[in-house]
Amino acid sequence: MSALNHDVSMWAIIPAAGLGRRMGRAKQALPYGDSTLTGTVAGCILNAGVDGVAIVTRAALIRDLDLPDDARIQIALNEDTESDMIDSIRIGLTTIADATTTRKCNESMTLSVGVLVVPGDMPTLSAKTCRDCMQAFEADPSRIVIATHGQRRGHPIVFPFALRSAVDQLTGGLNGLPRQHADRVHLVEISDPAVTQDVNTPEEYEDLLSQDSRDKTLPEDAA
Repeated sequence: MSALNHDVSMWAIIPAAGLGRRMGRAKQALPYGDSTLTGTVAGCILNAGVDGVAIVTRAALIRDLDLPDDARIQIALNEDTESDMIDSIRIGLTTIADATTTRKCNESMTLSVGVLVVPGDMPTLSAKTCRDCMQAFEADPSRIVIATHGQRRGHPIVFPFALRSAVDQLTGGLNGLPRQHADRVHLVEISDPAVTQDVNTPEEYEDLLSQDSRDKTLPEDAA
C-alpha cells in the first residue's frame, strides 16, 4: 500500500546494531515465525507501504537477519559496540539523505520526507499500526507522530526529516525530540499493546514464542 499523500516520501529506520547484552546474544537474529525478530519487523514495515527502509546493523549479522528480498531495503553499518540506539538512527538518517537527494534530482520535485522509527526487536507490531501512524503524519508533515497504548508512548514514532539537525544534537535518546518540540507532538492511540512491547531478555523471548504458539492454535473465530 503506497502513501496516500504523494508529496510525502516515507522512509523507515530499523536500529538493529545492538549487542543484546540483556539477552546474552544478538537478539536481532533470533528466530521468530518464518524469519527472525528483525526480519519480521522489516517485513511489517515494507507491507505498510514505505518508500524505503534503512536497516542499521553490524556486518556480522546481516546474513543471519533473514531480511526480505526487497529493493527498498538499504543496509547501513554501525560497528561501534559502545554506541546507543540514537547513533544508529543518525546513521539511518544519513542513508535516507543520500537516497532522497537522488530521488529529488531524478524526479525534479520537492518532497516532504517522513521518518518512521521502529526498533528491530518489536516483531508483533502490525502493518496497520504503521499505516495509521504514517497517515497521521501525511495529514500534517510537520508533526511528530507517536503511537500510544493505554496512555503509554511506544513505537512507531514518525518525525519530519527536516528535524535531522535536532536529532544530531540530542544528548540522550530519540525521546528527547518530542520533549524539545512538544507543540508538534500528535499521539495516535492504538488498541494493540504491541506498540509498547519489545524483547530484551530470554524470559521475554520465551513469552513471545509461547504467545505466538498459542495464537496459532486458536480457532479462526476466536482469534
